[in-house]
Amino acid sequence: MDRQSTVRRSPRSKAALALALLGLASALTMVAPATPAQAAGCGVSGGTLWCGNRPVAMHFGPGYSSEVGDWLTSTYSWFSCWTYGGNHEGGNNTWYGTQGDGVGMFGYVPAVALNTSSQFDANPGNYGLPYC
Repeated sequence: MDRQSTVRRSPRSKAALALALLGLASALTMVAPATPAQAAGCGVSGGTLWCGNRPVAMHFGPGYSSEVGDWLTSTYSWFSCWTYGGNHEGGNNTWYGTQGDGVGMFGYVPAVALNTSSQFDANPGNYGLPYC
């Protein structure tokens, strides 16, 4: 090796480099964890929930006792709001409001039909989705 290719660092520059690397490592570990909705492939943007779902009957009101008014046939949909209603197979009483794919009526689907987590379903308002 010749003298020009040898890089010498002072103890001060070594310490600065070590601190810079430590700072970078800290920044990389501080990435925010996914929210319960994001972890399930769903997300709230601009007050609208975008989420994977299974095709399901939509009810005029938030419960199975309410008449079916439309169908959600898509498997990725938007939901404009949420509310409490009748209990369903998902073990809670959260229902989501959206526009149907059949005749375009507004209606409600049970949370169990969406790919949201039970933590998200407990209070979707905490994640920016408005209450109906």
